[in-house]
Amino acid sequence: MHKLKSNFPLLLFCLLLTLTSYFSSSAKDIVTKEYDVLILQSYHQGLEWTDSISSGILNVMNQNHHINLVFEYLDIKRNDNDAYQLALQNIYKTKAKDIPFKAIIVADNAAFDFMCKHGNQFYPNIPVIYCGVNNLNPEILHKYPNFHGFGEKADHYGTLSSIKKIFPQRKNILIINDNTITGKAITNELRKVLPFFKNELNFEVFSDFSIESLQEKVSKLSDSCAIYLLVLNRDKNNKFISYRNGINTIKKVSNVPIFGSWDFYLNKGIFGGKITSGYQQGKNAALLALKIIESGSQSIPQYTELENTYIFDHNEMINFDIKAAQLPKGSQTINQPETSDFLLKISLACVIILIVIIFTLLIWLKSKQKRAEHLKVLVSEKTSELNKTNSELQQAITDKNKFFSILAHDLRGSIGVILGISGLLNDEDFKLNPPEGENLEKDLLHVATQTNALLDDLFYWGINQSKEGPTIEISQFDVNEIILDTCKTFQINLGNINFETKLQENLVLNTDKNICKFIIRNIVQNAMKFSHKNGSVIISSYSKNNCVYVEIKDNGIGMPPHVVESIYKKSPIRKEGLSGQRTTGLGLCTVLDYLEIINGEMQINSQIDAGSTFTVIFKEN
Repeated sequence: MHKLKSNFPLLLFCLLLTLTSYFSSSAKDIVTKEYDVLILQSYHQGLEWTDSISSGILNVMNQNHHINLVFEYLDIKRNDNDAYQLALQNIYKTKAKDIPFKAIIVADNAAFDFMCKHGNQFYPNIPVIYCGVNNLNPEILHKYPNFHGFGEKADHYGTLSSIKKIFPQRKNILIINDNTITGKAITNELRKVLPFFKNELNFEVFSDFSIESLQEKVSKLSDSCAIYLLVLNRDKNNKFISYRNGINTIKKVSNVPIFGSWDFYLNKGIFGGKITSGYQQGKNAALLALKIIESGSQSIPQYTELENTYIFDHNEMINFDIKAAQLPKGSQTINQPETSDFLLKISLACVIILIVIIFTLLIWLKSKQKRAEHLKVLVSEKTSELNKTNSELQQAITDKNKFFSILAHDLRGSIGVILGISGLLNDEDFKLNPPEGENLEKDLLHVATQTNALLDDLFYWGINQSKEGPTIEISQFDVNEIILDTCKTFQINLGNINFETKLQENLVLNTDKNICKFIIRNIVQNAMKFSHKNGSVIISSYSKNNCVYVEIKDNGIGMPPHVVESIYKKSPIRKEGLSGQRTTGLGLCTVLDYLEIINGEMQINSQIDAGSTFTVIFKEN
């Protein structure tokens, strides 16, 4: 017993050493345990889409050294017939017995369909992780509880929307899509999307083609078209076409932008689109496979869609003169210039700008020199103009003096007549019989009316010349009342002029009534002044085109064109009336001034010895 106690520490050490060695060996077995994973690709190695999925898988699996990858390729793109399908079944039935796979990653529709048909027979109960499967109905997965993964959902709506946004003038879309298994699956997807653009875009699906007919079709597309390239791996003659050869076939005969929804067309000539990435499909499938291997498939959804990204080629943007602001929000671009190239372009731009600035300064200095010379000439011209203006001013002063001389003469003559007649009437010895008295009263009234008209001319002219200008008082009135009153007044004063009126009823104006009276009275008085004895003045009124027209026509001496032009220029050539009436020239000038103020105009039509017609147009305010 004592001996046992004395050896107990040694025995305990040996026991601990044995346990440590056992657990260390077990842990080593756990760490170094390896798993085989089958990668079943639908197509062949070297196809860009297939290789991009493989790259995504390898990016994840190369960091996990306990995973052994076995790549298999069904090669359906290049071989698709019943005999080949039967041969594949026999091959993989035999191969399935050799390796106990921990998980199987299948890529694209052909591999997915192959596992649906033969997976339970060849690889029972092994988890299947799928990616890149088009037009997958998640309901079918209820039959395959060991299937989990990612559908390849090409965003046709997003790509077609980008065409509409970037090229709004291109309404006709040629859709190129072959009749392979993948092509038919995508056709089913398109049927759900195209109706959304029914009223905005016109679509033509081109599926049954040879290489030659495809090139001929594309070469005839107009500027109203764009191409949406889907699957182009086999023509109607069953000839295989690689992605690169397919896009090159189209690109070399196309003058329109080509859009796509897969990354294997990028950098080969497509403008861009809402892109599905094979690399991301493979990467996510590999991550999901690791998760299932390590933790099982509990709570992992059977179907997930990966989000696509707008990607556009900078070189194609330059070809079609498209700016980044025209792209959809959140877009990425490829083939942007390298930083060094960008700096070189910036430097070159700076040099060009500097040269432009120097040339601009030289041109500016030259222009300053020319301007100095021009100013000398201008000063000389202005001096000449100033002398001319001074001469015109002197003439204006002379005209003013003449104007006041005529005005004083007319007023003195009119007042003298009034005083003379008034003196006779107040003379107790002066007796008149009734006819003579009536004529004398008419003469007195005539002179008083003329004098009042002269004072009216002077009054309105003075107001118009003042700094403040005239005050307009708007009211509604019938223009015919003014015409009739004017005729009545002048008919009483001058019985040797006949008035004839042709008036349209209810011609209501909305303007200043006093100014209207002044305008009509002045023109009527002018017509009387230059009418022959027992002549006639015809006054008409009518409406046309929302305007009121007053037409005053005489059969007097008329005017030559240069006299009419002088009236429009407001520097009338003064001429005495047929009865010796002198004129200041104020009347018609002031008429034109007031017509401008109340938005009216005057037209003059005159012929020598045939009379004149003055047409006043009162426009709606």
